[in-house]
Amino acid sequence: METIAIYWEPKPKTYGFKEVIDLSLLSIEMRPGEMSQWGLWLMELADLDIGFHLILVKYSAHQKLRLYILLEKPWADSVLSYIGKKIDLDPEKDFYLNYPVELISFQGPHFGDRYGIADTAFKALDGQGVPVLIAVCSGAAVYIVLPEKKLQEAKPLLKEVFEVP
Repeated sequence: METIAIYWEPKPKTYGFKEVIDLSLLSIEMRPGEMSQWGLWLMELADLDIGFHLILVKYSAHQKLRLYILLEKPWADSVLSYIGKKIDLDPEKDFYLNYPVELISFQGPHFGDRYGIADTAFKALDGQGVPVLIAVCSGAAVYIVLPEKKLQEAKPLLKEVFEVP
C-alpha cells in the first residue's frame, strides 16, 4: 500500500532564485550499454575540478540516450577535448554544444511535489513563449536551462507564480 500526501499552496514559497549566465550546454548521444563507462569518465572529469552545474541523461530515441552537461563556458573545450580522446565524436550527429545558455534554479519548503512545482513554472514560462531547453527536478530543487537572454524574461514570470523572499 502506498500513501500519498499532497501539499498545495496558491503561490508556492521558494528560498529565492539562483541565476547563472554565460554557460555551455553540451549534449552527447550514447547507448544505454555505455552508461557505466560514461559514469567513470564523468568522475574523472570531476577530479579535474571542472565546474559542472548540472548533468542529466534522458531517453532520446531508437535505444539511445542523450547526456547533457551544463558547465561554465571556459571548461567546454577541455571537456570536449577529454571526451575526444576517449571516443571518436561525430559533430554532425553525436554531439552539439549550445552556448551561451542560462540557468535559473530554485527550491522551497514544500517542494516534495516537484512535479506540481515544475508544472507551475512551465505554465508560467510557456504562457509567455519563453523556451525551456532542459529542466530537471532533483531533491527539493527545480533547474531550468534557458537560451541566452531569456533569463531576463523568465524571472519576472516566475516571481508572479512563486513567493520569493
